[in-house]
Amino acid sequence: MFDLDSDLLEAHPDWRHVLCAYRETLEPTSAADAELSELFTKGFRPRLRVVEGVPSENMTRIHGKLIAHGLLQVEIASRTGGMLYQLTSLGRQACVRLARVSMEETETVDFETTTDDVSLELAIA
Repeated sequence: MFDLDSDLLEAHPDWRHVLCAYRETLEPTSAADAELSELFTKGFRPRLRVVEGVPSENMTRIHGKLIAHGLLQVEIASRTGGMLYQLTSLGRQACVRLARVSMEETETVDFETTTDDVSLELAIA
């Protein structure tokens, strides 16, 4: 992932939430339309309208920004199928990197807590 994309996602937590929500597993759905079925098989999914922690009035703007930065792609399915979305390879890489950073932060906090607990126990003893 380019540093520019990394900096943008760090600066905009709502973008991160929406981007990573598209990475979550989508339950299989039956599509009567063969074109829709093919797109679902390729990993496209209906537009997310709600993402926890993201104001719904910001969703349209966030989708536009993610598309503009090449993190999300959109496909017009059909007249009745609407628009479908999928992470680009850059978007998938960003999600993997964000997950890795999050795990490293969690491990650091756990280590610091453990170290402090040991110091406290030694001070009490």
